[in-house]
Amino acid sequence: MWEIYANAFEHSHSIVGIFSCGQHYPNKKRLDLTVVDFGVGIPSNVRMFVQNESLPADRALEWAFQAGNTTKPNGMGRGMGLDLLKEFVRLNKGRLEVFSHDGYARIDEKGEKYETRNSMFEGTILNISLQCDDKHYCFTTEVPDTPLF
Repeated sequence: MWEIYANAFEHSHSIVGIFSCGQHYPNKKRLDLTVVDFGVGIPSNVRMFVQNESLPADRALEWAFQAGNTTKPNGMGRGMGLDLLKEFVRLNKGRLEVFSHDGYARIDEKGEKYETRNSMFEGTILNISLQCDDKHYCFTTEVPDTPLF
């Protein structure tokens, strides 16, 4: 979840910051979270970084979600954040939706969908839904030698 907020603060260049709200649905065992910024948007950041102003929004979003890609100057970024978030959402059987300028992305256990839309939002809206069950998710390097229970 840190990646969502870090990206909003580091990449949006929003002069008003970010807004966030969420709701936990215990009976549905689901957590919904929305993060909004009114910054430059993911497609614009990618277009500037790859120096291709005509890159369609769907291709820019797809680029941003690929492992190793970052818009940080001089490769200073990790380039793993959105890719790891995408994989976490899939493993969790959740859903991730991104509206950014004229781009739209939806990622869930069924796959990925990227679109260029006619409508425009100045900034980025990220909606994420996660299952809140008794399963625990971690990297293999974080698995303890002894059982947790």
